[in-house]
Amino acid sequence: MNIYVSDLFGTQLDYIKQNQLGYEIMAYANPGGLDNFNTLHPKVTQNMEGLKNFSMHGTFDGVSYTTGDQLIFEATRKRFLQNIQAASFHGVERLVFHSAYRRFFRFHEELTKYFVNTSITFWKDIEQSIPDGMTVFIENVEDEDPHVFADVIGGIESPKIKCCFDIGHAYVFSPVPLDTWVKVLGSKIGHVHINDNDGKNDSHMPLGKGSMSPAETIHSVKKYAGENVPFVLECDAPASIDWLMQNRLM
Repeated sequence: MNIYVSDLFGTQLDYIKQNQLGYEIMAYANPGGLDNFNTLHPKVTQNMEGLKNFSMHGTFDGVSYTTGDQLIFEATRKRFLQNIQAASFHGVERLVFHSAYRRFFRFHEELTKYFVNTSITFWKDIEQSIPDGMTVFIENVEDEDPHVFADVIGGIESPKIKCCFDIGHAYVFSPVPLDTWVKVLGSKIGHVHINDNDGKNDSHMPLGKGSMSPAETIHSVKKYAGENVPFVLECDAPASIDWLMQNRLM
């Protein structure tokens, strides 16, 4: 099992290095990190020392590419291009961005079509700035229907853009079973965020501490998306890896 650990909580770097795990960098997920790149990048480079496998999470605070506000749209595009530049600077080839789906879209079929078409147009534009060797992964957040999400990924039609399947988000925000999500997305999944929760709050519990069945979903991802897809722990890594080992998943 290909394990990465997010530094979402900022306290697990020593554990990542001690166990030679993959490292998902969160330093530029905050727009302030992008504005202070020259000050921040030496620290990020230092954190990466001694490790081999990396991914990076792009900015998500306040950005939206399906908005009708041109100022917000342009700011979002600028931030995403800055994230691509930061990832390229650090030699990181896996970059994650959030989907712009909002739950009110479901109330009108035309809004859903707008979301799909606007997303495809936006990402086809961004795709031109993704360097060779880098893959961008769009992460489900409030997304409720895996078929709608798959329409976006499929409509972009680029080997440089795939899906980051966030298991916790799907469990909280979608009525569709996790196994169905995995079957629908299939080979479009190239990156996975994993944690546990109670189905009500995206609480990032360690694996085995919530009410979902992580083992079943892990097996499903391996079956439909492939054995080598990275699983990124966005939770307490030591407790979760203990759980994975106890359940003979790694």
